[in-house]
Amino acid sequence: MSLIELSSANELAVLAELSGSVFENEATRDLGNNSNLLKTSGLLDLQVNGFAGMDFNTSGLSAEVFDYVLESMLSTGVTTFLATIITGTEAHLSACFEALEESRNYSQLAKSMVAGYHLEGPFLSTLPGYSGCHPVEKMNVVDSEMFLRLQESAGGNIHLVTLAPEVEGAIPFIEKLVRDGIVVALGHTAAGSEIIRQAVDAGALLSTHLGNGTTAELCKNNNPIMDQLAEDQLSASFIADGYHLSPEVLKVYLRAKESKRTILITDATAATSASPGRYRLGDIELSLGYETVICSPETNRPVGSVVTLDQCVRNVMRWYDMPLKEAVSWAAENPMQLLKSSKAQTLLSEQEKAVWWEEHSEGWHVKAARSGKFLFKA
Repeated sequence: MSLIELSSANELAVLAELSGSVFENEATRDLGNNSNLLKTSGLLDLQVNGFAGMDFNTSGLSAEVFDYVLESMLSTGVTTFLATIITGTEAHLSACFEALEESRNYSQLAKSMVAGYHLEGPFLSTLPGYSGCHPVEKMNVVDSEMFLRLQESAGGNIHLVTLAPEVEGAIPFIEKLVRDGIVVALGHTAAGSEIIRQAVDAGALLSTHLGNGTTAELCKNNNPIMDQLAEDQLSASFIADGYHLSPEVLKVYLRAKESKRTILITDATAATSASPGRYRLGDIELSLGYETVICSPETNRPVGSVVTLDQCVRNVMRWYDMPLKEAVSWAAENPMQLLKSSKAQTLLSEQEKAVWWEEHSEGWHVKAARSGKFLFKA
């Protein structure tokens, strides 16, 4: 495996080698095309807390380690992502954003891959179950001035905010974020249908990891999952690892949201693409065994995930007998469309992003991935 920096001297030759093996879709190959690669858009992950041993929820991030993490992520077909910071004190959140922004400005690969940041919290429900792994003692009512200070620490690059619309001050805050070109998502919420409708009317566009960040027992007629599924203006992101949602439950949710409003995410942690051991998500200790799920040693409940986005694509293809390009659209075109309403749109349209897939007995795997002038080749 290698990472190649494309230049005027080598770009044509490197890409020609790949292009000579590309077919347009599964059908053309079946018609006798001898090519063995399928080219799609690059994958875009809206929710990455960490990867390859590195937690983004720390002030100790270095540019050198960041580049290693990005190379590992590019090998899974992710050409663009939002680094995600979860609930913490204002001082901690600011330090995390400053470390990310410093590393991003230092690294040319990061400038190509990191479209900005996703702030998940601290304006979330404090109720048991709904709070998930977020530390309740560090949650806040909505504080617009605090957000402005965090945005300054992030270099103006917070492009997605997940919040619970029932938190005090949330509805006018949603309206302000939307005016400022920031995408608003609902998550970790116990809100009823009326408040969810107010949030949608205020401009919320997404449900974050819908079906998770909720209590285990819900009323069948009045619960935040059903209310969000019923809102046709809300897209929904899902963690398609088979643990956060079973394939059967996800199938029902997909029927409500339909293909055009479905987005695949990973909610990846530092343990993703890493060896079994102990990792962190902010102040939370995580334990990774040999199963493909990350748990809290205290509760033994899943916290974030260790799935990669290309594996999510393979999963939904296998579960629902889908063609590759439709599955990829849930992890590429659909999140791209969502971010077009944000200030990240300029970066998203500036650079070439693509993935070349090769079919194996266990499904389609990433053969090469391009993010701007950087190309990963397996």
